[in-house]
Amino acid sequence: MKNILITILGLLLLGGSWYYYSSQKYEVIKVELPPAQEYQDFEESFEPEIEPVEEGAPINEDDEEGVPPTDLLADAEVLGEKIEEEPGLLVIDNINLAVPFISQAPSGNWDQPFQDACEEASVLMVDYYYQEKDFPSQVEVESILLEMVGWQEENLGGHFDLPTAEVSEYAQATFGYQTEVINDLTAEKIRSLLNQGIPVIIPADGHKLENPFFSNDGPDYHMLVIKGYVDDKFITNDPGTRHGADFVYTEENLMYSIGDWDKDAHSATGPKLGLVLYRK
Repeated sequence: MKNILITILGLLLLGGSWYYYSSQKYEVIKVELPPAQEYQDFEESFEPEIEPVEEGAPINEDDEEGVPPTDLLADAEVLGEKIEEEPGLLVIDNINLAVPFISQAPSGNWDQPFQDACEEASVLMVDYYYQEKDFPSQVEVESILLEMVGWQEENLGGHFDLPTAEVSEYAQATFGYQTEVINDLTAEKIRSLLNQGIPVIIPADGHKLENPFFSNDGPDYHMLVIKGYVDDKFITNDPGTRHGADFVYTEENLMYSIGDWDKDAHSATGPKLGLVLYRK
């Protein structure tokens, strides 16, 4: 009798596991991640140090006549043609910013306020990227998130889902960043910012994001950090799951999912926006 019960229990567990994994709608996208680049990499200037040439001045001591600016301009135009002719030169098809990851529920406690702490976690990840710091222990990060929530409760009257504009104001008030809300967000705008070493925080409808680790079909409203791309796929730090470090979404799915929080409609049906923080 005991063996029969053990067999039945085993079959139930096996069947439950099969049902769980077979019912997953999405698969994890795997790509070869580019080397992670620190913020410091983008602060350095790569412009060559070229001494200014005065009009009519000789190029070197052996020159008898100077080269007029028009000739220098012609040389630059020829160089530009050569650059365009050489395939792959100056074309960036991947980048990966070294944005450290933290889940919005660092210790695995998804009770409030951590259930709705994706905005705080996203801002905190970008802040640590600019400071080039690693996150402390999960308990310490949890305490930092609670402090961020406490500021909102004291200054905003509660802990709510925040539209992008309010997250922007919050980042200015509490972290001292210059911020910019990017309107009419496109994949091209995102890539341009990433190429400058600037992560992009986005609001999204969690139900539309193809993330197999989300429970209950994903959150009504979510916020995450785009930190890189490989071809037509975006690399993100998604705080909505403990598996969110370097999580990859297709460009099509990510752009489809982006939507700001509409307080009146109580849904992520607002315009496609992005938020960037700048160090002063």
